[in-house]
Amino acid sequence: MQYIGVFLSSRDEIPASYREAAEQVGQWIGETRRTLVYGGSGVGLMEVVARAAKQSGARVFGIVPQFVVDRHIVSETLDVEIRTAALSDRKTVMIDRSDVLVALPGGVGTLDEVFTVLAARTANETHKRVVLYDVDGCWQPLIALLDQLVEQGLYGADQRKAIGVATNIAELEELCS
Repeated sequence: MQYIGVFLSSRDEIPASYREAAEQVGQWIGETRRTLVYGGSGVGLMEVVARAAKQSGARVFGIVPQFVVDRHIVSETLDVEIRTAALSDRKTVMIDRSDVLVALPGGVGTLDEVFTVLAARTANETHKRVVLYDVDGCWQPLIALLDQLVEQGLYGADQRKAIGVATNIAELEELCS
């Protein structure tokens, strides 16, 4: 897998462990000569992962919605900038341009991106894998919910198996290969 899509927070006021995880993921992408595909913002965890990837040798693709341009917060680390009209377009392009999608800690935007991929998998619109990078148990409530949905017959067990969970870089690398 060469193109690693990363969904994550654009917020700055976050736990240090989330920032460290974003740096580690960016470094891993760069050190393994892969390409980072992400939302193109120059703030929060988005900028952390982009800088770490770039400094470690990765190419950095930013999928930048117009509102990021309008707010003047486009990252300066981008090798390739692909502009989109809206967030929904950004999600589509990120899914199309990525071989695998990794979710680091994030809020409702990150959840929206993860669920967009999961819904597309359910509809057979994509077969790409989602890997939740579970820093400090941040994804445990979501994992429990997905498992509950399977138990209740509301989500397919085969689809649930396609969601990887990594707690360290070695596990992430294995799930992304």
